[in-house]
Amino acid sequence: MQPDLVWYEDSGVPRIVVDAKYKAGSREGYPNGDLYQMLAYCTALGLAGGHLVYAKGDVPHRRHRVQQAGTVLYQHALDLDRKPSELLQEVQVLARRMVSAARP
Repeated sequence: MQPDLVWYEDSGVPRIVVDAKYKAGSREGYPNGDLYQMLAYCTALGLAGGHLVYAKGDVPHRRHRVQQAGTVLYQHALDLDRKPSELLQEVQVLARRMVSAARP
């Protein structure tokens, strides 16, 4: 198992896990397999939440709470057709959301 990004505190404790998906969602949503994969990352790292980041599709940002596990899985969609400066601003906003969600 290797997520695309794990952010660690200075003490070496993992705080944020992110996996990038270069596929667009459909009207039905994103594949459930992605959620199971992120749940496995969260479980292995001892995190209460994780983030899947997709190329923009027809599905907006979503949040899923896994019953019995207390884990929250976030799905974010970035619009890769935007100007680079606009995309960078969107990524910065997303990074702030991730940091906020990671606070104890």
